[in-house]
This record gives sequence, C-alpha cells and structure tokens, in this order.
Amino acid sequence: MSPPPTAAPFQFASLVNTPSFPNAVVWSADNLIAVATGDIVTILNPANLQGPRGVINVVAEKPFSVGVIDRDDLPSGCLLPTRLARDRQPCVRSISWSPVGYSPNNGCLLAVCTTEGRVKVYREPSCEFQAEWIEVMDISALLHGHLVKTDFRELETSLLPVVDDSTGQTLAEGAATADITNLKSTRETKRRRVDGNYLASCTQKINPTYDIVLYESNAVNVVEESLVFESSLMQKGSPVEVFDMDGEQHFWRAGRLLSFEGSRVLVQFCEADENGEEHWFETDSTISMNNQHNLYAAVEDYTFPQIRPSMNIAHLPEQIFMVKHKVGEILKARQVLEVWARDRWLEGIFVGFADGQLMVELSGDAEIVTLHPNDVRFPPLWNAQEKSWKVTAVRVLNEPELPEVVKVNKTSKAKGNNSLQIKSGAKGKKTPNRRAKNNTDDVIEAHQYASRSSMLASLVLAWSPVLRLSADDADNSCECFCLLAVGTKSGTISIWKFNRPLYYSVEQHDDPMQMVFVGVLHAQSAWVTALSWTLLASDSSPQALLVSGGSDGSVKIWLARVCDFKRSFQANQTPFSLFSQITVGDNALVSTLSLCIPSQSRQKILVAVGKGSGSFEVWMLNIVTKRLKKVGSYDAHVQAVTGLAWAFGGHCLYSCSQDNSTHGWILHKGALFKASIPPNNPGIRSSSDFPSVSDSSYGVALSPANLVLAVARRFDAGQLDHMYQKRTQKAAVEFFWIGGQEFKMSPHINLKLDIDLCPWFTKEELFIWGSKLLWSLNHYESYDKPLVVWDALAALLAFKQCATEFIEYLILSWLASSTNDTFSDLPGHMSLLSSRQLQLINVLCRRVMVSSGRKVAKGSSMLPNLAESYDVKDEEKWLNILLSSEKELRERLVGFSLSTVLTHLSHPAPEDESGRWNPVGIAQMVEWVMQNQDNVQHELNLMAAEVRGLAERISDVCDYTEEEHCCYCSASIPFESPEVAFCKGDGEAPQKHKHTRCAVSMQVCPLTPLWFCMCCRRRASYLPPNQLHTTVNRPSDFSSFIKPLLNRFPTPLCPFCGISLQRLQPDFLLSKSPV
Repeated sequence: MSPPPTAAPFQFASLVNTPSFPNAVVWSADNLIAVATGDIVTILNPANLQGPRGVINVVAEKPFSVGVIDRDDLPSGCLLPTRLARDRQPCVRSISWSPVGYSPNNGCLLAVCTTEGRVKVYREPSCEFQAEWIEVMDISALLHGHLVKTDFRELETSLLPVVDDSTGQTLAEGAATADITNLKSTRETKRRRVDGNYLASCTQKINPTYDIVLYESNAVNVVEESLVFESSLMQKGSPVEVFDMDGEQHFWRAGRLLSFEGSRVLVQFCEADENGEEHWFETDSTISMNNQHNLYAAVEDYTFPQIRPSMNIAHLPEQIFMVKHKVGEILKARQVLEVWARDRWLEGIFVGFADGQLMVELSGDAEIVTLHPNDVRFPPLWNAQEKSWKVTAVRVLNEPELPEVVKVNKTSKAKGNNSLQIKSGAKGKKTPNRRAKNNTDDVIEAHQYASRSSMLASLVLAWSPVLRLSADDADNSCECFCLLAVGTKSGTISIWKFNRPLYYSVEQHDDPMQMVFVGVLHAQSAWVTALSWTLLASDSSPQALLVSGGSDGSVKIWLARVCDFKRSFQANQTPFSLFSQITVGDNALVSTLSLCIPSQSRQKILVAVGKGSGSFEVWMLNIVTKRLKKVGSYDAHVQAVTGLAWAFGGHCLYSCSQDNSTHGWILHKGALFKASIPPNNPGIRSSSDFPSVSDSSYGVALSPANLVLAVARRFDAGQLDHMYQKRTQKAAVEFFWIGGQEFKMSPHINLKLDIDLCPWFTKEELFIWGSKLLWSLNHYESYDKPLVVWDALAALLAFKQCATEFIEYLILSWLASSTNDTFSDLPGHMSLLSSRQLQLINVLCRRVMVSSGRKVAKGSSMLPNLAESYDVKDEEKWLNILLSSEKELRERLVGFSLSTVLTHLSHPAPEDESGRWNPVGIAQMVEWVMQNQDNVQHELNLMAAEVRGLAERISDVCDYTEEEHCCYCSASIPFESPEVAFCKGDGEAPQKHKHTRCAVSMQVCPLTPLWFCMCCRRRASYLPPNQLHTTVNRPSDFSSFIKPLLNRFPTPLCPFCGISLQRLQPDFLLSKSPV
C-alpha cells in the first residue's frame, strides 16, 4: 500500500537565521507574522512574502545589578550557571503578539524575550519610515526597578525554591534567607533565627530556631542544623501537609489551608481530585504509630498531629556521600527518612550508599529504590510539649574554617542596620557588610544573588485576549485592557496590565504607554517554561484564565475575575487563584501549551500540553464542575514538541516537533485521531528555489480565519548550496492550506448537483472546503473579532478560477442564513443586516465577486461611476449589492452624526467632559441628504432639515463649515460627490484641482497624513463612532440610540469595509494586508 500524498506548501518565506526555541512563529490578529531566528525577529506580511520586511535586532546588554558577592562565594553551587554562561550574543527565546488596538496606530504590540532574560515591547514604525521596529517599553528594567525599590524582600522571602549557598541544593519552598546572629566554630549548641515570610501566601512572620552541630573532617565540615516550626504557623491560605496511609505505606499529602470552621479546617490538595469533594479535618486529630524499633524518638508510641505546616526544607546535600565515613554520626542504618516522590512526602528507611546516591526502602514496598540526595530528608519530629515540629538539615561546607562573628556596633543599628558583618577565619582578611540594606551595591549571600537573578531571568511570555470589565460595554474602549504574563526561572509570573491608548493617530506622538504593574504570581516550583491564555466570557462577570507549565512537568490553571483588575494589589499578590492542576504522567519539561474553548461546548476548555519528551497530552476542563478529564496522551514525536495550535473551534489540533514532523489531529467524540494535512489544495505553487532539506520544526501558527497553517522550519546546513543558499536560506516559514481538513462540523452546506464542479476537486472535497469557509464567515460576524480576511479571500479567489458557481453559491448561502431572503430581494433588505455583515458583504463584493472591483478600488472609489467599468452582465447583480450595502452604511453614519449634534444642542455636555466623539462635516452631510432626498430614509430628511434651521447654533457644539476652499489656488470647492471634489479654479488659471473627500466627514482631506483603507482605497482624516460598527440593524430612532458615554475613543476602522485603517506606507516598507 502506497503512503498518502504529502502536503506541499503553497508559499514560503526564506529566513537568514535559524530558529532555536519552541513557538518561534506567531501570527498577529492584524495579519503579520513574526519569526524568532537567532538574534533577529523577522516580521512578514503573508500577502507579500517577497516584499519588504520588518526586523528587531537583539543586542547584548549590561546585566542588572542585584548585589555584590564575596569572591570566596564564587565556588557556590548555586552560582554555577552564572559562571558557566558563555553566550556573547543573546538569542530570541519567546515572542508574542498583543491583541489589536494597543499600539498608537491601532496595531499590535510585539513582546520579545531573549536568552539574557530581558523582555521588551515593540511597535510598528508607522511614522518613522524605517524597517526596524520601535522599542516602547523595557519590562525587565521596570521589574528590576520595582524589586530594587522594595529591596527584593517582597519576592525574595517567598520564592520557591531557595538555594543553599554552599551546595547549590534546594533548601526550602518559601523559606526566608538566613540572618545569622550568633555563630561560632565550636561544637557547642548555637541558635539563630530566620526572618521573613514562610510562603508567598503567608502574612505572619515566623522564626524557626536552628540548633547547629559541627562535624569536623580533614576534607570537609559538616553542619547539622535543626529548624523548629510552631504549629501556630498554620493559618488561612498557608500551605500544609496531611498524613495519610495507603495500605502499609505512610505519606504526607501537600495542600493549602482554605478556611477554618470551629475546630475543623478545609484543605485543598495540590493533587487533582477527580471527585471534586471537599476535605475537612479536625485540628486536634492525632496519629499514633507503634515505635517498636525506636525509629522516631525514644518513646514507645509516637503520636503526632494529622496536619502540619508545609516544611519542604532540609533536603540532603549532594556531597553527603563525601562524608560517608561519618555515617554513624549523620545517617544511621535503618534510620527513617522522607522521600519526595509522586507530589508527596513518602516514608522510607535508609539502607546505604550506591554510587553517590542513597538506597532507601519505602514503607509498604519490598523493593529498594536508589534516590538522589536532593529528594531525601530527615523526617520532621513532633514535640508535644512545645507544640512544634523539628526538622534536621545537613550542610556540607567546603572550607575548613567557619566564618567568625564581628559584633555589630550600635551606630549601625541606630541607622537601621541590624545585619551581620562577617570576615574570614584567616587573620587580616575582612569582608564588607554582607546584607546591609539589600541594596544592589551591598555584599550579599551567594544564594541571594542566585535568587535575585532568577527573579529577573525571564523565559516565556504571553499576551491575554482583550479583557472588558463588563461584557455589556463592548463599545467602551476605555474599559478594555489586556495582560502580559512573563514567566521566570524563579517560578514566578509577573503580570502587566496594558490599557488602550487614549486616542489613535497616524502621526507621531509622544504619549506614554498606558501600563500598570499588577503583581507577581508564585506559579511553579520550577522554571516557568510555557504560558497560554483564554477568556471565559460572561455577561455579568468575565474571567481570565491563565495556564502555566513548568520545567518539572507540572501544569497549573489560574483564574481571575476581570473586574478585580480595577483595584490595586501588592507586588506579591495578584487577582489570580489556583483553579485546577493537571497531574502529568512524567516529569518531562512542558515545552508548549495551547488552549481552546470548544465551539460545541462553551463550558469546557481544551488544554494541549506539549513536552520535551516528544509526547503531548490533551485534557478537558469543565468550568462549572472544575473536573478534569484526560482525553489522551500521544507519543506523536521522537523529539521535543515545539508547537501546538487548536483550529476550527477545537475540532482540529496541529503539532510539530524538533524531529521535523508536523501532524494534524481530529477531535471526535472525546478522542483525538491522527490526520494528515490535506495535500490537494487551491493555489499550489511549485518553486525550484525552495530547498527541501529541513531537519527540524520550531512552531506552528494559524491565520486569523484558521484556513492557513504556518510552520517554521530549520534547514540542514550541510545540504544547502554553499554559494546560493547557505547564507540567505538557513530556515523558512512554510504555509499550508488546511481548509480541506476532513471532519464534520456545522454549518454543513448542501451543494446542488447541477453546479459545475471544479475538475481539480471532488464533490466531497468541495463540501469540506465549503463548511470551513462558511465557519470563517460566520466567525467574523462578531464585532469582537477583527475583520482580517486575507486567508478567506485568498481561498475564495483560488477557487473562483475553477469553480465560480461554487463560490457564488457559497456566499449566497451565507447571506441567506442571515436574512432568509432570496438573491433578488437582498438589496431591498439591507436595513435588516448588522453593520458587520454589511461590511463583510462589501469586502466580498469588492475583492472576490466583482473582477474589476480591485482595479476600480485602486483608483477612484466614486460609487456612482463604478457601474460604468463593468461590462460583464453577471457581475451587475453583485455591483448592485455593493452599492446598496455602502448606501445603507453611509445613511447610518450620517444618521449618527446628525442625531449626535441635535443631542448635544438639547443636552449640553459638561465643559470638563473629554473624549466625546464630536461629528465633523455636518454641513456636507446635510448637503448630501438634500441632494439624495428621494433615495434616503425619511428620518434623515427630517434631521437634515432641522440641523439646517439651527445652523447658527450648531457652531457652538461642532464645526459647521459650509464653504470649502482649495489648498492649491484658494478657489471654492462645491459639494458634488461624497468621494471626490474639484475646485472651481481662479480667474487667471481656470485649472481645476482634484481633491479626495474624507470617507467619514465628507470634507476635503487636508495635505497631512491620512488614515487609509487597504480594501476600498478610501482616505479619512476623522474617525467614525464606535456605534456604527456594532449596530445589529438600522436604528428606528437615531436620537434614542445615541449614548454619549459610548461615543468616547473612536477606533480607526473603515466605515464601509470594517477593516483597520492605517497609514499608507511607501512600497519599500512593510505594511499590513487585512484583505
């Protein structure tokens, strides 16, 4: 049996550098593609891949100052990554596009994270006339400034994990930095205190006590420290551990204390609970163990509480095998240990050493396991009299001498300096103040330096969708914002809130970016390696959902109400709370995440988790019941999964891997089935210049209409032509049609048998493509979706070459589903359609159905003259639809403008109210109504007559200029058309100058830069109101429809096409192509 045919890309773009990290290609909502390749981010226009490109160059920068360490601390294990770092030129690690509307020109912002851990935000150079994008914000610098301002204490005392300064091993989750007050190099018992927060969620300071015993050796010094934790540390929100048994196996389950109710406490376990039950425990509940072997203490029956504070601390150091000759003093045979495995502390018995590791016999298991010392510790012991837990930690010091104490003088204490000054044990050697003020110029501990560096070492970032404080205020752009999440090596995620600009402009302006630092989310106990967002829409209380993945394989789901972002939080607090946690089968690194809310079930969320092992898992989360269901685990690739993307509302999933494989998957009846990318597609282009020598893939991205899949591939340098390819074609972005992916979805079209089918496609293949195209058109009817239809129009134009009747029938089917009218009745029922549907009709007519429409659009957009250019009789009906649709939109625009003026006259706004939309060109609009009074609705005639009668008063609320003059010869310009104008010329030179009129105000456009529509080629100097784009039909009464508050901050959208307006760029610079 022959293998299925392989899909071929219909276009590609060569890259001058190679990608290196997952998710290297991202597709913006305004139809730009960014590719991270080495130290360059390349920005492409998919409609013109061989044309101009944008670029972001990443350069090495000076590291942030987090403090100074003593030279003697350089050999510390926690500083090993810093000492071994040899990257002279940083690379781009992660990139992400913001939603549309957050740059000054209504475009998308691009956030870039480098291997240096730096995060910056860039915008399109719309006014600078250059290819390199403009930096607008340095997120890392802002975070560093905040940490310095707070002396790193808000985060440093609560981070997970804290690293031992001598061994580089993890000491505690959330334990504070040690502040030694009395320490001498003797064998007597000493005591010291630790100040700080126990965990990020704890608000009470704790002071566990240390008992230190020193074992001297010729090679190393061993310090045995005992930490005492009082049971009173347990409070609401603090992490706890609960004792449990599974047969003969004893273990402690990790959880969080949610609330108190008398003597009972409610605990939420970190492990996923399939039953969703609440777990209540008595605070005075105890466990009695038969201590016949005297393993725990010198008592026969060892009794301890069932609940204890979380004490993830005192892991054994890796160098424990170096002192095994002292095993009688440190580790005793058959001594009880605790082992961290399966997300819990398991009880075990020490057996011996094996190749630098520990052999432990787990309770209830007959087999002996070999474990790394970092996963083992001495069990905490309960002291009933003092009501406290004692944890024993072992530290191995490489230096033969311990530091001595230098007394802190009263002068420094008076200044607020209560830290310790330490000097070396050797005579004459002193070190400066170790922790004077936590200032970046002070000497700090090695583990402090590593901890602070990890706070600033960013790894991954992701933008959220547009968030609105209320779903009812969709028009009020001032209530819209988005969030940027940045994951770091410390396991934290910093959250940044970006508001929309107060106004948009095609000219350069210096208004600062509207950004607020929300806070830091303590998300993972390891590196944060993947992030993904989605929005849970609701009419009353929308919610933002963030999923984070770690290098330890853990995946956590966080939830926050959008309304909570109105208030401010402390730096170590955010509105997010842990909603659920996915328990993965292994500890493989999470390389990529992809979320989707299925179109068939809005109460569920699909979570795809890609791993560094080459497998990926799919989970389904029920938002209402909070239950997680595993769809399946798939060993789809042999190397790391570098990209995952859901398509068509959760029906399809696409994955790619470093092994150069790209797969499609179909979700059907709760299971995922493998499916190849369809090979038979429209518009296939073959090129001999495209090298087929790729050896790895580094990300997939979907077009706005989900019809095109982009894959970033790296080429095998050894197989490239050294003269013509090796320098300029190191990688490429390939584009595949996926509209022919076979699966059932609604709406499903019923194709007539008498339609002349395309000879290149079977009837079944046209069925499949038709359902995808209908899905895309219906998807764009929502105003929340930016109208970017490049891929849909490209597919329709490709099919039109071979199946014109199929395309015509497809568009008519979409129109019929909205109006229930026949084709001949459609022009007379435009008032029943929403503005978004009318705009989409205009785009389809101009760019697809009217063959000469594109040529006419590039010239004059004067609609009364459009019909003269059409000779094809079959296109007259589509031209009639186009003219009727644009006439309906123009009447709505004029109606909004006239009614707004009349509303301002009858209800004057306060003088201090800013941001209102004030219509311009009222005189021209009145003149247009009077010239077409027989063809416009009756209400417009009445409003125009009323406004003309109040001409003297109108100048108090808006500009009312009846006479316009030519900017070239000062001659008057009569109003003859809403599209173009000609001046009368002066007496000496009767030449008439041609002018373009604003598509919104109908006034003559000035010579300053203008807004430009890439579809209808119109220009605008003013912006329409937001209500024009959101109306569901023609208002019966314009005056009652106007809401002054919602007229604030108009968005630069074409009133006739609905696509984003932009500044017209020269041919040598990158521009966007929504169509």
